[in-house]
Amino acid sequence: MDSRQNIPSQFIIKLQGKDYVLFEGLLDLAHREGLRRVETELLQAPTPENGLMAIVRAKVETDRGVFSGIGDASPESVNRMMAPHTVRLAETRALARALRFAVNIGMTTFEELGGESGLDEAEMRPEDVVIGFGKYASKSLGEIYKEDRSYLEWLSANARDPVIREAAKKLRGEQEEQ
Repeated sequence: MDSRQNIPSQFIIKLQGKDYVLFEGLLDLAHREGLRRVETELLQAPTPENGLMAIVRAKVETDRGVFSGIGDASPESVNRMMAPHTVRLAETRALARALRFAVNIGMTTFEELGGESGLDEAEMRPEDVVIGFGKYASKSLGEIYKEDRSYLEWLSANARDPVIREAAKKLRGEQEEQ
C-alpha cells in the first residue's frame, strides 16, 4: 500500500495534474517511520568526457531494512541555477529514490524531475500548481486567482518555492493579457 496519505499536504505539489512529493516531506516521513542511517557514494564524478554527468548511489536503513537508489544529474537534466551543483543534485535524487522505496511511496519527488520544472514548459499549466502553506494551503493557483488576486501577486514576488513563484508570475501574465 502506498503511504502517501502519511505525507502532510504542504509537502505535495501538483504539476500538470500530477502530484509530486517534496524531498523534505519524504525525509520527514522516513524519520517518522524509523530512519536509522543514510549513506551515499559518488559512483561517477562529472567530467567533460562523460558529459558532466554525476552519478550517486544512496543507501538508507530503516526499521524495515536497507534500501538503495541511484541518482544522476548533468547540466542538461537540471535547471540553470543547479548546473554547477550536479553532484549534490545527483545525491538528492539518489536519496529520494532510496527513501521512496523505504517508505513505500510510488510518487516521484519534485527534486527527481529534470530541467527547469521537470516538465516541458509548454506542458506546465500554472493554474494546476497547488500550494501547501498559508491560508490557501491545498488550493491551486487557478483557484487562488479566482478568490484573491492580490495573494497571487504576493506569491509571484515572495514565494520561496521557485516553481510556485514562477507559476504565479506566469498565471498573472496570462490572465492580464486576456
